[in-house]
Amino acid sequence: MINKHINNLKNILIPCLVLSCLTGIFTGGLIFAFKVAASKVISLSASLYSAVREAPILLAPFLLGLALLGTISFLILKVAPECKGGGIPTAITIIRGFVSFKWIYSAFGVFTSALVTFFGGVPLGNEGPSVQMGCAVGRGTVSIFARNNKAWDKYIMTGGACAGFAAATGAPLSGFLFAIEEIHRRFSPLVFMSVTVATISSTVTMNALGTLFGVNTSLFHLHIEDILPVKYLPVAIVVGIACGVIALIFTKLYTLINKFINNTLKKWPYIVKIVSIFVIVGIFGFFASEFTSSGHAIVDELLEGHRFAPYMLLLFLFVRAILLLFANNAGITGGLFVPSLAFGAIVGDLTGGAFVHFGLLPEEFRVIMIVVGMASFLAAYSRIPLIAITFSVEALSGLSNILPIAVGCAFAYIAVELAGITDISDVIIENKIKTASEGKTFFIADVHMTVMDRSFVAGKEIRDILWLPTCNVASVNKADPHSSHLHPGDVLHFRYKTSDPEESIRELESLLGKQEGEIDLKLTEESNEHYSIPGN
Repeated sequence: MINKHINNLKNILIPCLVLSCLTGIFTGGLIFAFKVAASKVISLSASLYSAVREAPILLAPFLLGLALLGTISFLILKVAPECKGGGIPTAITIIRGFVSFKWIYSAFGVFTSALVTFFGGVPLGNEGPSVQMGCAVGRGTVSIFARNNKAWDKYIMTGGACAGFAAATGAPLSGFLFAIEEIHRRFSPLVFMSVTVATISSTVTMNALGTLFGVNTSLFHLHIEDILPVKYLPVAIVVGIACGVIALIFTKLYTLINKFINNTLKKWPYIVKIVSIFVIVGIFGFFASEFTSSGHAIVDELLEGHRFAPYMLLLFLFVRAILLLFANNAGITGGLFVPSLAFGAIVGDLTGGAFVHFGLLPEEFRVIMIVVGMASFLAAYSRIPLIAITFSVEALSGLSNILPIAVGCAFAYIAVELAGITDISDVIIENKIKTASEGKTFFIADVHMTVMDRSFVAGKEIRDILWLPTCNVASVNKADPHSSHLHPGDVLHFRYKTSDPEESIRELESLLGKQEGEIDLKLTEESNEHYSIPGN
C-alpha cells in the first residue's frame, strides 16, 4: 500500500499537478509576450502597406524589404528547421514521437520566425506557433525539473501544447478537447489531468498579465443577442454543406500545391521559394489589405456588419487560399487556425447573404450565419467538430445559437466524410513524417518486457500510457489476470516500427523500468515506402 501511494505521488501528482502547472504558467507568459509582440508587428506591417498604397513610388523598395524579410525567414528556418510550417501539425508529430527537436531552438525560433512572417503580411496565424511554443515549453520543463523522468515527457508536452492553444485563442475548454480530438484522438485520464492543469494555469496567467498591462487577450470581441429561430435551420445546413465543399477543395488544393513545390520547383533553391512568397504577398497586399495577414481583420469586419461585394469575397477567398497554401507548403512559420476561420466567415457571409438577398433570411441573422460558417469550416477542414462547436461557444458568443452551429458543423463534417479524403491536418502530418523519415532504415521490432516495481506504468491501464509511435501491445502476461491495471511482474509483448532500436528500448524502459538481464529483441528490416500514420 505504501509503495502504491509513493508511486502515485511520483508518477501522477508530480507530473500532472506540479510540472503541468509550471508548464502552463511558463506557456501563458511566453504566449502573452508573443501576442503583444505580434499585435505590434502586424499593426506596423499594416501601416507600411497602407503607406505604399498611398505612395506607389515606394513599391520597389518595399518589395526589396520583403525580399530581405524572406531571407531572414530562410536563415531562421535553416538554423531551426523544426520551425517550418504549421505549428499544430509539428507539435502533434513531436508529441506522438515521430519527429525529434531541440526545445530551446523551437521555442525561440518559432517566436522570431513567426514575427518575421507577420511583419511581411504573409496570411498565416499565430495560434499554430503558440501551440508549438507550448509544446517546447513542456519539453523544457521536463528537461530542467525532471531530467531523469522521460516517461512524463509526452504528457507535459501535451499539456504545454494545449495551454498554448488556450492562451492563443482564449478558449480553455477547447484546449481540453484539443488533446483528445486532435493530438491523441483518444481519452486518457493522465492526459486529461495534465492538460486541465496546464490549460487552467496558462489561462489564469494570460488573464493576470492582460489585467496587469491593460491588454485584452480575447481573440474576438463579439456579443450576439439574436437567437436564430428554428425555421431558419435549413440555412445553417446549407452553410455547413458549403463549408464542407470548400474544405474539400482546400484539401485538394493543398495536395496539388505540395506536389507543384516538391516536383516542378524541386530544383529551385529553398531561399528563392521563401523570398518569392514574401514578394508575391507584397504585390497582392499592395492592391488590398484583405490579401495579407491572418484574416483576423476580415472576420472582424464581417462580424461588425461591413459588407463586401460577393465577387470581392470570392476573390479574397481564392487568393488567400493560394497564398496561404504556398506559404505553408514552403515551410514559412505560421498557423492555419485563424486563416481557416476567415475562410469560414467568408463562406458564411456569402451563403447567408444570398438567403438575405432572396428574402429567405432576415438581415439581423446574417452574423449568426458567419459564426456558423467559421465553426463549420473549422469542423470540416481538420475533422474537429467538437472543438469547433466548443470554440464557437467560448470565443464567438455562440451559446445562444449552439443549435444552428452544431447543425452546420454536423453537415460540414458529413460532407467531408462522404468524400472519403484524408483531412488536411493528417496530410500535413504525413508529409512531415515522410520528410523526417527520408534516408533512414526502419525495422519491425518484437520485444517482451516486464513491468518493474515503482515504474511509471505500474498501477495504470494500458490505455493510459502514451507508448512509442506505431507501438502495439500484442499481448500481456498478467500476474493478476483479474485486474485491468498493470502490476510489477506483468510481461508485455510489444511490436513497433523504429529506425533507432536502442533509443526505442530506452524509451520503453523509461515507462516500464530498467529491465533485469538481457532483453529479448527481434528486428526485421522493412521498407518505408508505404508508411502511414498510426492511430496513436
